[in-house]
Parts: sequence; structure tokens; C-alpha cells
Amino acid sequence: MSWKTQNKRRPGAYINVVGKGKDNTGADIGRTLLPISSQLDWGAKGIIKLNSDSNFKALLGHDINGPELQTLHEVLKGANTVLLLNNNDGKPATATEPSLPWKFTAMYPGTKGNDLHVTVQKQDSKVTVSTLFGTKMVDQQVIDVTKPDNLIDNDFVKFEKTTELAPSAPGSDGNGSNGSDGSDSKTKSLKASNTPVVMASKLESLGNDVTVDLTGGTTVPVQIADLLNDALETEDYDVATTAGFPIDSPLHKQLVDEIKHLRDDNDVKVRGVVPATTDKINYEGISTVANGVVLGDGTELDATVAAGYFAGVSSSADASKSLTYVEYPDAISAYPKFSNDKTIDALEKGQIVFTTKRNETVVIEQDINSLTKVTADKPVFFSKNRVVRTMDTVVTRIKHTFEDMFLGKITNNAAGRDLFKANIVSYLQGLSDAGVINGFNEEDITVEEGNERDAIVVNLAITPLDSMEKLYMTMVVQ
Repeated sequence: MSWKTQNKRRPGAYINVVGKGKDNTGADIGRTLLPISSQLDWGAKGIIKLNSDSNFKALLGHDINGPELQTLHEVLKGANTVLLLNNNDGKPATATEPSLPWKFTAMYPGTKGNDLHVTVQKQDSKVTVSTLFGTKMVDQQVIDVTKPDNLIDNDFVKFEKTTELAPSAPGSDGNGSNGSDGSDSKTKSLKASNTPVVMASKLESLGNDVTVDLTGGTTVPVQIADLLNDALETEDYDVATTAGFPIDSPLHKQLVDEIKHLRDDNDVKVRGVVPATTDKINYEGISTVANGVVLGDGTELDATVAAGYFAGVSSSADASKSLTYVEYPDAISAYPKFSNDKTIDALEKGQIVFTTKRNETVVIEQDINSLTKVTADKPVFFSKNRVVRTMDTVVTRIKHTFEDMFLGKITNNAAGRDLFKANIVSYLQGLSDAGVINGFNEEDITVEEGNERDAIVVNLAITPLDSMEKLYMTMVVQ
């Protein structure tokens, strides 16, 4: 958390980040938090962890190339992991069949569960159980007719064993030729005729193929806004985005406010990406996206969806990387294309702009954030995302080092403080060697005793480096 006076009650690391400059107007990464913007009618409520190799059909009920997952598809072009916030809730579809020894229940709530069908086919001493989601077979198992317990849950359906036995009249061939359907009416009929009742395995008695349709699945969506703040405060991510939601959605402001709260009040250095709205955000932890792209297949993605790509690639970028002029995968044109004047205007507003290059590639014009009003504490270079990533990386690393290795473990004396200083110096010299910060030396940090016996005070100066972005050249021809 940030601090103004040494009056904190809770143990922890309290770190201020301020710039030193004149007023000027001129680690494990790659995790993106994304609330779902379309109703999926399937999947677990809350956070679903996804990557490019995930089984999207099983987890979300839709193919990754479908329109329902369009924004997720763009986020995954840049992110290593997406924490998808799903608001699906309701009742799962279910089914029972008297001739079968199982109750069938959809793995998740939602109306998509009503598209599930289970087919049971018997051949000799084996039965084949096939699960279909719509018209596509998604699971198939072969079990012995005497071992219904061997049927295991799959990604779509849970199988609960009910009763294994079915009534069969004496002399039955055990293959259902006497019409064995396992019903109570048959049992009563046999008893009424004083015919001895013989109980046989339902699967052994099965005659014809059986198809069971799951029904009764309902969707009762949870308000995504009710889930968002909790996810923002409790999940481990680098960048959060409300990409995919309409430009006038109140979720954008909700995300911005919560990111500011986490960064300024809790010292959690996460960042946010939203489509550019009429609101002036002016904050180094938030990037806004001004336009979209056209993909190679002609699909037009507006800024609300294309913001997902920028969020994903931002989460994967480390402190040594700028996203300026990074290509947007599979994009052939900006949408809409901005003129030179409009591009400059958007940049001056602190907006991310996608620009079409001559070879039909699309690039991120400049890796900036929404900070436009600079001060002595927040100089102009705070508007550059590479610089912000550097500052966030240093703060997070020092915070974790203190909490994991020193808090409650190391004595607060000169030797203990020197040990903490040496740890930080070693880390920062590594960043200097890697070209992340410039020319760090041991004199740039002090670790002193605080006002209380359990407090230390660290004063640290670093100079984050940025990437080359402008070439000014004069060529004299004689």
C-alpha cells in the first residue's frame, strides 16, 4: 500500500511510486481477466482458467471460433492464460430411463444442457455409451454389462448409478425379448399373475438401443457486475479488461475505478484495458483503445472487441518490451482507418490506435496509457506502458521479497536491513544489465530504521528505459 506517514497498523510493504521530473505536457506474466460479454448458457459460474489448448466446447459450450467467444479469441492471441469470468447459473439438464441403471445430469447449469443426448448400444456382453452434444459425439465408453459402475463422468455428463436390477419373467432369454423395460407396471403384472419374479441386470436385459435426451436445463444468469469486483480483488492476473461489452456499458467505469483502488490503495500493480469512451480517465494504469481491425477473412472487429487483443498482449509483455509497432495477428486493416490528424489527436488523448501499414499489416501505433495530465509526481514518461510495467515489476518484486523472506523472519537491526538492501541491489543490478533500467548502483538505495521498532524505510531511485520510437535524421548530399 502507499503511505504518507509511518502510521500503518498491519504488517506489510508500503511503497510510494513518484516520478522525479519537471512538469511536462509535451515475472510470471500473461494472465488476463476477462468478464464474458455474451450469455453462454453453459459452464461453471465464476472464474474459468483457459489457454489456447483448452477444450472450449466442454468448458464453455461453444467453439472458440464462434461468435459467442469472439472477444476471448482475440484476447488469446496475446495472453498466455485467460481468467474468464462466467455469469452462468441455473439448473442442469437431467434424464432417467427405466431400462438403464443411471441417472444422467449435465455437468453444468444452463439451457445448452438440453442439447445433450446419451445413446446406449448393447452387443453381446458389452454396452457402448455415447454422449452427443448437439449432433457431435463428445465421449464414448465401452463397459461390461455386469459392471455399470465402470461408466465414468465425462466433460459434459455426470452418471449416477440408480438401481442395477430389472424384473424378468422365468424363461426369459435375458435379452429383453419378453419386452423387459424395467417398469413398475411389469413388476406388478408378474406379481398379479402369481408368476415368480426373477431380477436381472438392466444392461443384461437390454434389447434395443436406447437414446436418452437430457431436459430441464435452465439459465439464470448472475449479474456480471456483481462478480467483477470480487474477481478483480481476489484473482491473480496482470491485466483486466471489459473488452466485448458495448461502449456505453457501466462495466468500463467499474473496472477503471477498481483498478485505481487496487493500485493506489492496496499496492496491487494490475492494469486495465477498456474501449475508449467519452470519459477522461487520465491514469497510468488504464489503457483505452480507439479503433478496431479487419481480419483476413473479412471479419470487422470494433474497438470494444479489439481491446481484448491489446489486453492480452499487454499482460504478456514484460518490462523489457514495448508494444509500439507490434503487429496485430491476422489483421489486414485498421477499422476504421484514422487519418494522420485523427491518429495524433487520439494519441494526445492517451488512446491506443491500430494503424494499417503498406504491406497490409496492422500495428499498435504506440504503447501508451490514458495518462495525459502530467505533473512532477507523474512526469510524461509515466504515460508509456513499458515504463509503467518496469515500475510495477520492481514494486511487485520488492513487495513479494519482503513479505516472503523478511517479514516476521529477519531482525530489524543494521545487519537485517543490510541483508534486505543487498537483495534489492542484486535484483536491480540484474535489471540494469538486462537493459530494463539505466545505470543502477548501490548509492541509489537506502534502507533505514523506521519510527517504530518493526518498521524500515526504503528510499530508492531508478531510471526506467524505453524503446526507440522516433528517428530524426539529416542527410547531406553533395
